[in-house]
Amino acid sequence: MLRTLLGRAVLTVSSLVAAATAVQLLLWAAPGDPIDLLPNGAELRPQLEAEWGLDQPVWMRVVTNLGRAATGELGTSLSYRPGTPVTEVLAQPALNSFALLIASLVLALAWSAGLAAFTRGRRQHTSRLVRTLSVAPVFLLAHLCIHGLNEVTWSLMEAGTIARPAWFALPGEASAMRTALAVVLLAVGSGALADMHREAEQALISIRRSGFVDAARARGEPTFLLVARHLTLPLASLAAARTGFLLGGLVVVEKVLLINGAGAILWQAALLRDVPVALGITLMAATTVCAARLAADALRVGIDPRLRSQA
Repeated sequence: MLRTLLGRAVLTVSSLVAAATAVQLLLWAAPGDPIDLLPNGAELRPQLEAEWGLDQPVWMRVVTNLGRAATGELGTSLSYRPGTPVTEVLAQPALNSFALLIASLVLALAWSAGLAAFTRGRRQHTSRLVRTLSVAPVFLLAHLCIHGLNEVTWSLMEAGTIARPAWFALPGEASAMRTALAVVLLAVGSGALADMHREAEQALISIRRSGFVDAARARGEPTFLLVARHLTLPLASLAAARTGFLLGGLVVVEKVLLINGAGAILWQAALLRDVPVALGITLMAATTVCAARLAADALRVGIDPRLRSQA
């Protein structure tokens, strides 16, 4: 067990270093830099290059930023919000994105488990319908939903049929409707619901056919809680595996639905070549994925007595 934990720790650190290195190399390889975006960038270039470390080789910039990040120092924003500490820039947006992530994961798991209980072991039109709805990419679903909703609502408002609904917020305002759409689209789009439903159904069938369930059924004991308890492990592993996909979908969904989250800021930071902000978001995303995997492993040890005895 100690060897497994050490292996997990090495894998976590390696994943964080690899993600931080990759995003920096991609941004430094892109044409232009933050100084090009300044109105008087040509005049200030010598000073800013020395101040921001842009006069150093790329490998040195990468190593320097990794060293700072290892001490918890993410620096300040270069072009997204110049001079503002990255932690201050990302504080509230990161919480917004995390709330969307948790809500979409919970919704996807609930739908998957419910559909698996309904369709297990039987060929159902429901399964084909789930695959059809879930096959569309999340960015396409987001565009169709927001465009259709806005067009229909605006037409009704212009015709005087309805007054401006409370949820019909302007782009710069918070909107519960856009937030709810983001949660549903993340839980359904890009094959999320179809994949999770299929794996949950297979896990449920395997558990119900296991010997301990047959023994409980033979003794006349209820099997619902027993099956639900053992289904927790595959659902936790499923959620951990899906976390990375949902984080990628957050970037697109927040941008399309105009939600103030870390995903939308990552999009802007990449366009503005703001490496510190992009690096901070990448490290938070990679940490979230690693934490989800570790949490799933801890849950397995807590529930499975065989793993506890090995520990």
